[in-house]
Amino acid sequence: MKTKLYHQQRLLPVITAARGFLTHQSSLPHLPVPPLKDTLDRYLLSIKPLLTSVEFENTKKIVEKFGESGGIGHTLNEKLKERAKQHNNWLAEWWLNYAYLEYRAPNIVNSNPAIIFPKFNFSGLEGQLEYVVQNILLHIDYLEVDTAGKRPMCMIQHTNIFGSCRVPKPKRDAFYTHPYGNPPCNHIIVIYNNQIFAVDVMRNGQKISAEQIHQQLKLVVASTPQPVESIGILTSNDRDSWAEAYAHLAQDPINKDNLETIKTALFAICIDRPGISYSGNADGKEYMQYFRNYHSRMLLHGEGSLFNSGNRWFDKTIELIIGPDGLIGANYEHSAGEGPPVVTALDHVCNYCMNNRLSTNENINPESLPTVRPLHWLITHQTRNDILQATTKINKLAKDVDLRAIVFDAFGANLVRSYKLSPDGFFQIAMQLAYYRLHGRSPPTYESGGTRQYILGRTETIRSATIESDTFARAIDWPSYSNQERRELMLAALNRHKDVTIKAITGHGWDRHLLGMKLIAMEQGLEVPELHKDVGYTKSTRILLSTSQVSSNCDLSLFFGPTAPDCYGVCYSPNPNNYRYSCSTFNSCPDTNGKLFAELVSKSLLDMQALLLTKPKL
Repeated sequence: MKTKLYHQQRLLPVITAARGFLTHQSSLPHLPVPPLKDTLDRYLLSIKPLLTSVEFENTKKIVEKFGESGGIGHTLNEKLKERAKQHNNWLAEWWLNYAYLEYRAPNIVNSNPAIIFPKFNFSGLEGQLEYVVQNILLHIDYLEVDTAGKRPMCMIQHTNIFGSCRVPKPKRDAFYTHPYGNPPCNHIIVIYNNQIFAVDVMRNGQKISAEQIHQQLKLVVASTPQPVESIGILTSNDRDSWAEAYAHLAQDPINKDNLETIKTALFAICIDRPGISYSGNADGKEYMQYFRNYHSRMLLHGEGSLFNSGNRWFDKTIELIIGPDGLIGANYEHSAGEGPPVVTALDHVCNYCMNNRLSTNENINPESLPTVRPLHWLITHQTRNDILQATTKINKLAKDVDLRAIVFDAFGANLVRSYKLSPDGFFQIAMQLAYYRLHGRSPPTYESGGTRQYILGRTETIRSATIESDTFARAIDWPSYSNQERRELMLAALNRHKDVTIKAITGHGWDRHLLGMKLIAMEQGLEVPELHKDVGYTKSTRILLSTSQVSSNCDLSLFFGPTAPDCYGVCYSPNPNNYRYSCSTFNSCPDTNGKLFAELVSKSLLDMQALLLTKPKL
């Protein structure tokens, strides 16, 4: 019952009561526990293209034993059903801990996604500050209800976005959310030249004026003309190292107060220094490709300590980042929720910024300005060593990430929909084809499927690598197949993907169900079942192609790093006339090639388009 009580405290009464923000929460259904046989049947279908025939036959026997009447599978499934009766969502607390808070790799690259706005027409510090003010005001003012068609969605992720922060702890981090109105949260943190400031942006629950915020930002900039030693860079370290450094910092009362100030802030604003200047033609297509690639990396990890990696606090749920040359974007900590709620908020901001200019000519009495408080730290010898360690690691990691942002403009969602097909499925099958062409096999694939139609819902895995997609990938370049046969295999793969997607988003995928049975066995001191130790499970859960579709109204692009050393991280948006997508890999891995994979995705899209066009629209 803890989950239910915890979230009932996060109702945002001051900001959201008038908008009916959580009106539908009590009517949302609970996440189901699927029938065991259905899950096991779907599991076997999903892993077949990933295994050799010998491996599959052995896994099949293990699965059959697991599902026998009176066997361990039925015992664990019944225990899971009992848990479901006692929680609003049987998975939610487990998933927060298992997927995020117990994850010991750095947030940066491995977990935190980043989002880039279209390029804005501003440059220099004064231009930055104008858009900083707009972002602050619009984020304070934002919250609205999401729906899927006419179906309401769980809005708890929205309540977790603001006034929240991940806090490093040994073995398992904590996730802090500020209880709005108890007392009200009035401040944000602003980071400039690595110096962190607490800036009040609200008084008595009301936002202050644009000019007041503008004047405060001028004080921030004037007080720190040169970069200072960065405490924020510690947040880029692995979680156990950061937890140890955090505990040491908090021993000093002033440091402890600073950490509390950061933790309770509504969000963070990072006013960045310039990066590497572009030496070519600043008006052409080549420049826009440079802008997307280079600034996507700046948003994802800050490009190392010489640039802006120290100008961050990667544990804050929302970090809005404003560069000096038209760059606006965000980096967000993933514990709070998935990309769509964050992108919905940023869409609101982007749309306003694109269509409105800020007026900051109000006469302000300097004495009436809220306080701007720089956070000064006691930096011991140990903390300085921690900073050095984190700096070395982030510089190595930033150099290792290969990130490409691509706009494929030969066609988009409109063409695919005209054949009554799914633009999401079309891109997923193109990625399966690209991976097969590059590596000669189908990859264990994660596609994020939202389950927010259920109370406290997060995600289920859409398993895009299917028997049908594998068959199509093998056939398309084989000369003995006709175009008619290839087209039919492609349509079969698309139909299977549609079926797998529907099952996943309606709570009937197999990933979370099998995970739940493993976790309940561990929680109750039972032996982990043989199914979870088998090669079929270990291969299928070691993701080599991690993907997510996140669409927006303002052509925002979301991207993230690989989730394993030999993984491809791909985020994409099917737009009416193009596909925007990003591809990330690690340069240090000899088994992946981000450049070639991205090229093959585009080639596969064109080849699939050609197969579509061999017949009239459906």
